[in-house]
Amino acid sequence: MTKSQVNKLGKDIRHCIKENKLPSTELLVKLQEYRTSFKSDLSSVFEIISEVAKGARSDSITAFRIKRIESIISKIKRQPTMALGNMGDIAGCRILVYHNSAIPKLIDELNKRFNVKYFNDYLKETKNDGYRGYHLYIESPINPNKLIEIQIRTVKSHKWASMVEIIDILYNLKIKEGQQHPDFERFLLLLSKIDELNFEEKKEVINIDDKHKVHSKFNEVFIKNNAKIRMDWFGHIGRQNNYFIIEVDKNKMSNISSFESYEIAEKTYFEKFKLKDKSNFVLTHIEKPNFKRVCIAYASYVLINHDYLNDWYKTAEDVLNNLIKEKQNKEAEEYKLYIQNNLQEQLALLKNEITELTEYRKDETFNLDGYEEWFQEIKERLVDITKIAIEQTTNQKDKNRWLRWLKG
Repeated sequence: MTKSQVNKLGKDIRHCIKENKLPSTELLVKLQEYRTSFKSDLSSVFEIISEVAKGARSDSITAFRIKRIESIISKIKRQPTMALGNMGDIAGCRILVYHNSAIPKLIDELNKRFNVKYFNDYLKETKNDGYRGYHLYIESPINPNKLIEIQIRTVKSHKWASMVEIIDILYNLKIKEGQQHPDFERFLLLLSKIDELNFEEKKEVINIDDKHKVHSKFNEVFIKNNAKIRMDWFGHIGRQNNYFIIEVDKNKMSNISSFESYEIAEKTYFEKFKLKDKSNFVLTHIEKPNFKRVCIAYASYVLINHDYLNDWYKTAEDVLNNLIKEKQNKEAEEYKLYIQNNLQEQLALLKNEITELTEYRKDETFNLDGYEEWFQEIKERLVDITKIAIEQTTNQKDKNRWLRWLKG
């Protein structure tokens, strides 16, 4: 498709939106054709950025995706003057690193390897909503008329961005796309600077969590998905496949499918889109995929865990300790009860996982790698919760017993 044809397609879709009509099948087929035309460009760029990322940090995570059809249509609606041919993030790669120190090296190397048309530095100037990252928009090495977006984030910043998407999915919102929700917008902004909050801000986080039952809702969904998504991965995913469709259905259940080729994956993606069954799904490619990498890169689709559950406790504990110090006993009792209730939910999640892990071990169709990885994760989280229990209990015998368990 020529650029003028692409821009006309965008105008036709925008016209449908203005008339409150769904784009016709013909328009959707053309949009799918335009999306998939980026495949060669994206593969070429991804090969280079994977090499660059590994050179900067061996534990970096790289992935690519072509923007979802729903997201393209939504952006056309939100930005009425943007030509479709100028949408810079149709095709995107992402690099996740564990340390901020790797980012300048990555930026410098990518500027040497590609013709960077422009960039957005959300590290120097954090977005108003709390987002942090660095985005480059590069000229495709294959077709100079096409732009490819490269996002660089720390894993910590990425987990915050995943939190936005998880809240959207679980509460049927579109905060990521600009929908206003004062409570959650404030909540997410506070979480973006969780290590810098004062006492009153920490109380805000806990109060919003309590009002909307965020911790409870996360636990409920994670319990529901944990065994299902692991069995999808360890029992049925092809060992050599690295194209994935990860889906959250209308009941907030996660599913993952793998494909040996991009072409088969894209065909399946488009067929799923045409069903219009109100599920959220993404097609992605992840370099050297394993379960942990997939869970980090697409936490908002896998829906089995999030660091917020740990951050929540640290924040709640700080609030409780401050209230006790200030002798605000009545409020302190309320927070203590709140913490205990949420810890019970975390223990229920672990108990459920242990039961499912036992069943998994009995099934000879699943491989042992999955069992050992899952077992180790549960053990680490049991240690975390035991440490919390030690802090919360006043019974010295219980404390000593749990301390002995921690020491092995």
